[in-house]
Amino acid sequence: MSFLGIAHRGASGRAPENTHAAFAAALDLGAEAIELDCQLSADGELVVIHDETLDRTTDGRGPVGDRSAAELARLDAGSWFGSEFRGERIPRLPDVLAQLRDHVTLNIEIKSARDLGLIEPKLAALIAAEGAAEWVVFSSFHPEGVRNMRAAAPWARLGVLCDRDPLPDGLALAIELGAELLIPGRRWVDGRVVAAAHARGLDVWVWTVNEPGEMRRLIALGVDAIFSDYPERFSGLARPS
Repeated sequence: MSFLGIAHRGASGRAPENTHAAFAAALDLGAEAIELDCQLSADGELVVIHDETLDRTTDGRGPVGDRSAAELARLDAGSWFGSEFRGERIPRLPDVLAQLRDHVTLNIEIKSARDLGLIEPKLAALIAAEGAAEWVVFSSFHPEGVRNMRAAAPWARLGVLCDRDPLPDGLALAIELGAELLIPGRRWVDGRVVAAAHARGLDVWVWTVNEPGEMRRLIALGVDAIFSDYPERFSGLARPS
């Protein structure tokens, strides 16, 4: 039985996170799945960036949501990582879909609380129009985001992200929201979490694991997927028979 290896924000240990370069690197490294973060620009475009501010990963400053898509597209999203990535841009989600189509499973995380109620219908409309429902998964730390996504896209596969022990509250929330995935951080994952989620029909995806020894521990527990900044480290790992 295999597990799913997910490139966290693309191959973000090898290229600037959430950029076309990181997604291309993930594909080159054989990633089966890629995770990214999505927010809205000031003019309502779906853009791919993790932080709610521009300061860490671009040469801009201030909130992402205060800039138009055109303004965001002019920022340098690569130089912070390395000079060879100078000129890398903040991607638009439709362009990323075109890059990744037919290659991987894509996990889109709804990132910003300020976007809740606005971003979910836009995501649903885009994924439906692109015919991408079969290979896209949505997730969020915000219960409202998962709930809104279910309302906007009854067909969607959804995950509840947990930044604390997922038992009992995280699992109960995932069941209440009709999610298919429980996505806790690695430090909270043990046999009881995996058993409880599987007993209720939920898969367990775990973020974010860069140490091969920890990957092996989680695989032995029976988790269904692991996020890593270094997708090449999944190579050679398999679930014990």
